[in-house]
Amino acid sequence: MLVFNCTKAAAEFFTVTRSGKKISPLETPPTDPVIASGSLNTQVQQASPVSAWLVHAVSVQRKKVLIAMHVETRYSMVFVGLKKGDWAEFTNQLLERLFNNMQFFGEEFELCDEESFEAMLNEFIKLHPKPIFCQRGDRSVQSHINDVVWQFENRVYQIGCLPDGQEEAASFDEWINSLIRSTKQKKDYFHPDEEMFIDWMQTYSELGDNEDKLIRQLFGSLRRQTMHAEMVKRGIPDDSYFEDLGAERHQAFKEHFEGVESIPDNVIDFNQAVKNRDNR
Repeated sequence: MLVFNCTKAAAEFFTVTRSGKKISPLETPPTDPVIASGSLNTQVQQASPVSAWLVHAVSVQRKKVLIAMHVETRYSMVFVGLKKGDWAEFTNQLLERLFNNMQFFGEEFELCDEESFEAMLNEFIKLHPKPIFCQRGDRSVQSHINDVVWQFENRVYQIGCLPDGQEEAASFDEWINSLIRSTKQKKDYFHPDEEMFIDWMQTYSELGDNEDKLIRQLFGSLRRQTMHAEMVKRGIPDDSYFEDLGAERHQAFKEHFEGVESIPDNVIDFNQAVKNRDNR
């Protein structure tokens, strides 16, 4: 189930009155109070996992901006320019951007190609055939959304205008999801983009739990690469950096699959990913 838990502000945004009749996508919550993915109310016994989000609406420069945050991973996205009551377009934009971002990481880490990612999309659609909108909030998630709002308003103030289109909004998403966060449920700090990608791979590609260590190593390499690029922009070059980075990634794959004889057909072949890299 794909559940969009709406704050009062978001619920008002999705509700319109036409010809004296109130039109809204809101319905009775199908699960217990805003919960992490995978939990279901005992009255809704289903095998499908729950992808729970909290959606909030704020005004920035007199324009409505929607913020959606994934409850379990705290992965967030901002949406500008949506028409009041257009919940269908909101859903389309959220899914399109989420799919694009997950495919980017999959291809960046050489963990999937177009064919395998299409299989994941089909699995997502099978598990979440229809979004469910309901009104309720969550104090912990809301506190993180409030931080996203503050960061977004600050960015808009610095630039002087709101994002123009999905691409610019996605650029903000990329930055905000790379920042560390913490919750009572997780003992360590974490990066929302990393947690969301691991959640995506485990839920829609049947990735084994033991593969999350490899993905975290790859994210660590990607973050160091990004940091190095920023250093170069500031005039601090290091010619040996990328050679060390490549060796680090290769060693991560090698250590992870040491002693593994075979991989089940329903799991992405990481060994093949290594071979593809080495044959380039």
